[in-house]
Amino acid sequence: MFNFSILGRYVPDFLSGLAVTAELTAVSLSIGLVLGLALALARGSGVRVLSWPAYAYIEFFRTTPPLVQIVWFYFGMPLVVGRDVSSFQAAAIALGLNIGAFLAEVFRAGIQGIPVTQWHAAKVLGLSRVHTLRFVILPQAARIVIAPIGTTVILLIKGTALATAIGTPELLRIGQLVAVETFRPLEALTLVAVVYFVATYPVAIAFGLVEKRLRAGED
Repeated sequence: MFNFSILGRYVPDFLSGLAVTAELTAVSLSIGLVLGLALALARGSGVRVLSWPAYAYIEFFRTTPPLVQIVWFYFGMPLVVGRDVSSFQAAAIALGLNIGAFLAEVFRAGIQGIPVTQWHAAKVLGLSRVHTLRFVILPQAARIVIAPIGTTVILLIKGTALATAIGTPELLRIGQLVAVETFRPLEALTLVAVVYFVATYPVAIAFGLVEKRLRAGED
């Protein structure tokens, strides 16, 4: 029989793990958004010295397991930078670089989804390429990419659980520790699953509302 009452005294621990998960998501997403947009612009620039490295980066990080990337950064970065790296830092960097590759393709698809006539019209008006991107293309592309970005954010929140492999005290790691201490793995992991749902479902709703509002603005 399930007995969740035994987990009552561990609620602060689960909340602490959730806070780490949220912080890890925020840091990784910040890295991923900036990097993803830069990679998308580089790949679509038509300049081979920019587009080919961007392509290689995107394909490498999209086709290698994020768990391997997290573990590599945790053990490999100290050798590269010459100083210790915390499990949180390694996980945040690895997840940020990984999610950046996926967001790059999302942004690239959004930019390519804008009719080429928009570029031509902006050129006729005397706008530079930078100003065209900033004031014409990207605002329209935002309406296209909001839904896939929402899905990517949800995947990132769940993906932070991989950081448990290097001991980051995020939600799943706390659940594992509680399971070992209480000998109640089913209850602990069930609670972890519920907390993940509570954390991700509002994100899905929020992005859905934003998408509807943006579409309403087009009408």
